[in-house]
Amino acid sequence: MKRFSILFLTLLVCVSMLLAACQPATVATEAPTTKAPTTEIPIYSTIPSLTITGALDQDLSLSESDLRAMEVVTISAEHPKNGLGDYEGVRLNALLDQAGLVDGALKVILTAGDDFTTEIPIAEIKECTDCLVGFGDPGVFIMVMPGMSGKAWIKDVVQIAVVGPPDNPNLILATTTSTQDSGLLDVLIPIFETQTGYLVQTIAVGTGAALQMGVEGNTDVLLVHAPSAEKELMEDGSARDRFLVMHNDFVIVGPADDPAGVKGATDIIKVFQKLSAADQTFISRGDDSGTHKMEKSLWVNADSDPAGQPWYLESGQGMGATLTLASEKSAYTLTDRATYLANQVNLQLSILFEGDPSLLNVYHVMTVNPEKWPLVNYEGSIAFANFLTSAETQAVIAEFGVDKFGQALFFPDADKTDADLGLE
Repeated sequence: MKRFSILFLTLLVCVSMLLAACQPATVATEAPTTKAPTTEIPIYSTIPSLTITGALDQDLSLSESDLRAMEVVTISAEHPKNGLGDYEGVRLNALLDQAGLVDGALKVILTAGDDFTTEIPIAEIKECTDCLVGFGDPGVFIMVMPGMSGKAWIKDVVQIAVVGPPDNPNLILATTTSTQDSGLLDVLIPIFETQTGYLVQTIAVGTGAALQMGVEGNTDVLLVHAPSAEKELMEDGSARDRFLVMHNDFVIVGPADDPAGVKGATDIIKVFQKLSAADQTFISRGDDSGTHKMEKSLWVNADSDPAGQPWYLESGQGMGATLTLASEKSAYTLTDRATYLANQVNLQLSILFEGDPSLLNVYHVMTVNPEKWPLVNYEGSIAFANFLTSAETQAVIAEFGVDKFGQALFFPDADKTDADLGLE
């Protein structure tokens, strides 16, 4: 019995061990871990710098430490808006001297970090001994420009570009005698030459002759006033660009006693009908100019053909000379207002008719097409076109003649279209 008990206990122990071996193994698991967040640290590939480029012996790229290693000065200067203040920086002229200005450098273009730009003639920069590239916030440069407008005091200048003289400075302008005789070009061209370095050769002829110079590639740029003829040059490819510049108007002038009686006419067609019937001398330019083209169209509209009539004379000359001849002969003529006013003091002629809408005298600037004429100075011609249509030049045009004649001789139109002026 005792042997049986021992055997039974031994068997029970073995069964228990077998059952334990058949249980699935327990896999230990680790508590989940949370990855600590990382903070990205920006890495700058370059240190903020100021570049000085253009018409120089060498370009410069300067960090704040570069500038502070130079001769740093502190000045007191009057800001146009903020008043008097102290500024620290490096003299602009010293930087330009270090870069080496080329002969004939014209201007500097200052560019801000937001792409705002302003231009300053190099002559003004040279005269400004206290103009600085100043230190603003860390890595930010400011322009300190005593005596200049607020536009020059850029808060975050990133580039100073020096503009040099043009590669081809010679520019031929073919224009009508009215712009020359009025004196307008005597004002505008010197400004353009000073600003750009171009040297303008002006050829003042009738608009028809000027346009023909464009057709033949004998000019670089045109300033003319014959819209329908101008469009023909655009259509045949002789001209590339055409921009509206300004207008004035045509008027009828003649002896103050007005023997033809045109003063009371209600419109320009009746004026020409009266002139045709009055047997009074009329002087035509007869030169295929814009004025001559206008005059011929008015005779047609008046159903009159004055050619060959003893009272109808052709000067074959410009507007100034034609006015002088009309004054000498106590005759009538059609003229642009600007040339008449510019010569009025020497004339025995009065304005007898004006104000008809059809007498609008519109001027466009046109560039000759370099694809047709590769030798034309297209770079210069587009520079002249941009100059004429710029806000600054348009303001000069608006004021021209006011001080001398009490009225403007031309009205700026660069912000308008041909349709605005009734040309389309």
